[in-house]
Amino acid sequence: MAKPVPTRDASGPISRREAFVSHGALSARGHSGPSDHLIFGSLPQSYSSKLKGLDDVDYVVKSYDTPIGFHSAEHGWVIPSVKYSRTTSKHQSQVRKGAEESGRPVKYV
Repeated sequence: MAKPVPTRDASGPISRREAFVSHGALSARGHSGPSDHLIFGSLPQSYSSKLKGLDDVDYVVKSYDTPIGFHSAEHGWVIPSVKYSRTTSKHQSQVRKGAEESGRPVKYV
């Protein structure tokens, strides 16, 4: 079960790739299976095509059900450079911080 975490503290669980939920609609969970519409479906089409080939996504961070960060065993962190609302922008900051704290490569697309 995903543990509750304040949004301002989400970078820690993100860096350790732990499942969590926040009161601000930020959440993350492990993922097993191919990269498909269940992961990338709510991203703009131009970004979805940039993420093809990520077949080993093992962790997904979402803001309001929109994927805003992915971890891949082969590629490390992949973070779409999509502009969203003020709240989702705050969530994206937590993803960037957590990804950088993890020590894994970070790629912005």
